[in-house]
Amino acid sequence: MLQRAIALAAVLGAIGAAGAAAPPTPTVAIDSGKLEGNTKDGMVAFLGIPYAAPPIGELRWQAPQPVKAWQGTRPATQFGSVCRQVAAWVKMPQSEDCLTLNVWAPPRKAGKAYPVIVYIHGGALMNGHGSEWGPEGGRSIVQKGVIFVSINYRVGIFGFFAHPELTADASGHTLGNQGFRDQIAALQWVKRNIAGFGGDPDNVTIAGESAGGSSVTALTVSPLASGLFARAIAESGVFGGLPPAAAAQKAGTELGETLKAPHLADLRKVGADDLLKQQWRAMPYLDGVVFTEQPQQSFSAEHQNKVPLLLGWNADEGLDLAPDAFGTKDITVAIYEANLHKQFGPQLPPFLLTLYPGKTDAEAKVSAQRLVTDMIGLGHFGWATMQQKSATRPVYLYHYLHSPAETPADNPCTYGCKAGHTAEIRFAYGQLWREQRAWSPEDLALQQQMLGYWTNFAKTGDPNGEGLPKWPAFDGTPATVERLGSAAEIKERGNFLDFRPFLAMLPQ
Repeated sequence: MLQRAIALAAVLGAIGAAGAAAPPTPTVAIDSGKLEGNTKDGMVAFLGIPYAAPPIGELRWQAPQPVKAWQGTRPATQFGSVCRQVAAWVKMPQSEDCLTLNVWAPPRKAGKAYPVIVYIHGGALMNGHGSEWGPEGGRSIVQKGVIFVSINYRVGIFGFFAHPELTADASGHTLGNQGFRDQIAALQWVKRNIAGFGGDPDNVTIAGESAGGSSVTALTVSPLASGLFARAIAESGVFGGLPPAAAAQKAGTELGETLKAPHLADLRKVGADDLLKQQWRAMPYLDGVVFTEQPQQSFSAEHQNKVPLLLGWNADEGLDLAPDAFGTKDITVAIYEANLHKQFGPQLPPFLLTLYPGKTDAEAKVSAQRLVTDMIGLGHFGWATMQQKSATRPVYLYHYLHSPAETPADNPCTYGCKAGHTAEIRFAYGQLWREQRAWSPEDLALQQQMLGYWTNFAKTGDPNGEGLPKWPAFDGTPATVERLGSAAEIKERGNFLDFRPFLAMLPQ
């Protein structure tokens, strides 16, 4: 009798253990077929979902085309390939067949539609990918009741290429800005399909950092993106002026001459590796379709996509970006002065060397870093001012000041150190858990604050909420810029250059 009881208990225990170890496999039906994802710690994830057809062969440099539907259930448990690029830090497999996205979501609830954040990666429009945070990248956002989506889009020569033979059917408009078209296609996919994951297609926030921030602000002035998002977050990047189509097409023509491939059909036969060996700079341009006017014209005429905006810059951007801007890490007096003349002309504005002196190499390096930081700040203050003056939707502007806990001695910080470029990302999206640092109470408190701001904004268009310091809407003055850091950092570093006189000097 006792032996039978023990055997029965063992069987029941095995059944219980098996049940605990195997949560239900999540599935979802989208417009191109059925997907199977995975579940972990109360979060469902669907990775590597194609949102457009592979842009290969005759589709290289074309606008993204619809996905071919599949039969049966497609596994969505691994990231898709990274778009072709030359970044040495990207170790994942690469392919031109790369137009995929990833969705992390809370479990579906009847009658509940979650807000959505669609994240656009940075990388100077030349590199980067949507899987950079790993298979649990959306964890902290999801825990706040928000669906998180990350995307791949074509970069570099594959994503920002123009050529006289690239025309859109019979419209007469040039066809280019492929990377932006990919971003728009991904948003169209979200609009059509996110309800199947429990999301609200009418409550989508686009967000991005660096070139991702520039992309976000670009989409706010693109008529093709109208109606695809309800709010926008741009970190350390805003969109600049657009060159005409002829300038971008000239670069494409010259590339064909270099490769002895004078026609578009010839260039499409050139191998990806050979294309990546060429000197190329991503050049968004005024193509008449994705962009029909300059950003300032769009805001002046109130043609922009009228959505609430949250944006800002970091206090030490120049630590990472000055070497790119000045062409070297070893910025000397001679290099500094030469670059100033290149940027500002033979007669330097009188205030320039007063604010940014460069009498010694050490002084020149510090001034170069400060100048780059302030130029980025000027861009964000200016974009926020355009939004504020249009008086159509609120804008919230921040200045990130925080220097986090030091990295371990065996893995020293090399990029985004202190309040450098990218430093705010780990706090705004709740990513501290991914790094083995001795995070301080100030670090953890700032993560809670910023994650709250970002997800509140995604939910309502207002970052404010219970338990958070009040963040005023930007009214055009520095006083309404939210300083993000500890109380000591705000006291020490909270002041920045008043950009208003410099905005007044710019052409209107």
